[in-house]
Amino acid sequence: MINTQRQELWLQLLINMSKFVDRRVSKTAEHSRQVAKWASTTARRLKMSDDEVKNIYWASILHDIGKIGISERILRKTSILSEDDWVLIKMHPTIGSNIVSSIDAYPSLAPTISAHQEKYDGTGYPKGLSGENIPLGARILGIADAYQAMIEDRYYRHARTHEEAVAELQKVKGKQFDPEIVDAFVNVVNSETIV
Repeated sequence: MINTQRQELWLQLLINMSKFVDRRVSKTAEHSRQVAKWASTTARRLKMSDDEVKNIYWASILHDIGKIGISERILRKTSILSEDDWVLIKMHPTIGSNIVSSIDAYPSLAPTISAHQEKYDGTGYPKGLSGENIPLGARILGIADAYQAMIEDRYYRHARTHEEAVAELQKVKGKQFDPEIVDAFVNVVNSETIV
C-alpha cells in the first residue's frame, strides 16, 4: 500500500513538472496530453499489448520533462536557435530519461523518452540510433510529438493545418520516421480529426 501511494505521489509530481514544461514551450500547455492521446491510439492501432500502450502513454506525457533543465530564454526564443542553443535543446531527452529512471516505479519509460528525438535514418539525437534500433515506443512518440508540435502555435511560428502537418509527415517518411508507423498514425489522425 505504501509503495502504491509513493508511486502515485511520484507520478503526480512528474505530471506537474511536465505541465510546467508544456506551459513554458506551448501556448496551450496541452502538448504532452495531446501527444499521449495520439501515441497511445496509434499503439492500439498497431495492436500493441495493454502494458505497451500504457507505457507509451506515460512516456508521452513525460517526454519533454527534460526541458525543465533548459533555459526559458531558449524555449521561448522567437528567432532561429543558435548552435549553442541546439546543444542545450538536444540534452532534453537525456535529462528527461535520467529524471524518470531515477524513480524506481518508472524505469521502463526511460528508453522511450531518451529516444523520442532519434530519426529513422540515424540523424537524430542523442545517440544517432536508426531504424528498428530505435525503440518502437519512441518511434511512435516521435511521430505524435512532431505532428502535435506542427499543429500548435509556438513562440517562433504559427500553427500549421492538419493537412500541412500530414503532408510533412509523408514527406519525411522513411527518413525521419518509420514508414509503417507514419501510415498507421496518419490513419489515426485522419479518422479522429475534424477536417
